[in-house]
Amino acid sequence: MVEIHPIAKIMAEKGVDNVDLSMFDESQRCEIYSQAADILLRLNKPEQGLIALERAGRELPYEQLKKIADNKIMLGQHREAYDLLVKTGQTELAEFVKANFL
Repeated sequence: MVEIHPIAKIMAEKGVDNVDLSMFDESQRCEIYSQAADILLRLNKPEQGLIALERAGRELPYEQLKKIADNKIMLGQHREAYDLLVKTGQTELAEFVKANFL
């Protein structure tokens, strides 16, 4: 069993952007982001989890991104929805959101 890095736990608590990992080398940063992403996704914090996944260099879960983008559209958070749709490769829907709401 892999032990969770204490910084990954702090990152899950305080947020991905609130922890400085500059003192770690690239492989350590990827591992910490990866562990934080797993924790954040389990804690139902998908936006932070997806940021950590991206920074870890892991593949983004297409279906989860699409679901979050759909929710953002319904909530009127069109800029965030557009960005997520671009990441999922749904350019047609992304352009529709951009043309009609941004």
